[in-house]
Amino acid sequence: MIGLVSCVHQPKPDHYFLDGYPDLIFRTQDGDPVPTRFFITNRSDNGSNTYEILDRSLILTYRKDGSAYSGYIRTFHWGIYNLEAIFKDGYINRLRYWHPNRQLGMDANYLEESGIVWNSDGARSIAWNKDQHVHYNPSTQKPREIQEDSLTTYFQISGDIDYYTIRTDTMNFSYYPDGSPRYFRPSGVRGNGAVKRWYTNGQLRAEGQFRNWHEAGLWIEYDSLGTEINRVNYDLQP
Repeated sequence: MIGLVSCVHQPKPDHYFLDGYPDLIFRTQDGDPVPTRFFITNRSDNGSNTYEILDRSLILTYRKDGSAYSGYIRTFHWGIYNLEAIFKDGYINRLRYWHPNRQLGMDANYLEESGIVWNSDGARSIAWNKDQHVHYNPSTQKPREIQEDSLTTYFQISGDIDYYTIRTDTMNFSYYPDGSPRYFRPSGVRGNGAVKRWYTNGQLRAEGQFRNWHEAGLWIEYDSLGTEINRVNYDLQP
């Protein structure tokens, strides 16, 4: 395993993840060198700090001869989070980090396609496997949101289902727990198409169009008894 190197004559890595490992570099399947920032990033998910592997096809190699690296990477991000990654034949198998108080913050097993994220007080925040991605309410430890392929289920703080959404390539369809419609709207990149929203009693609440994710054309709103309460043509707005 390569140890930490502090020699000022060594080339400085372009990213925190390989800080202290100047002899290592990521490469594509064709052997082309790739900046480390294309391999890993950190972000906030469900209010917790997480680290995300952006491209698991990249191979960690020795800079000099291009051979694949097996072993540990231990480094610090912002001098706060202690990260540890395990590689085998150039591919990441596991990634962990610790909060400043030494509470384990994340344990991701890429061989099993599973992982858990904890807050600094030890409360579970996120868990996932190849079938589900779950956000937890840290105070109750009950699911807040469960993502399963094209289905996402949202929960109230009590743990009861609030509503669920089914995504297609072009539309999102949302339903109340009893299966009655809650809304449908465009999905995908362009964000164009019809939008409708319903009350819990099944009465239409609003209808209109999205254009580039903004209200466009004629929109009509109704109260819970079906009486029209507002009408706006967004194409005529200044």
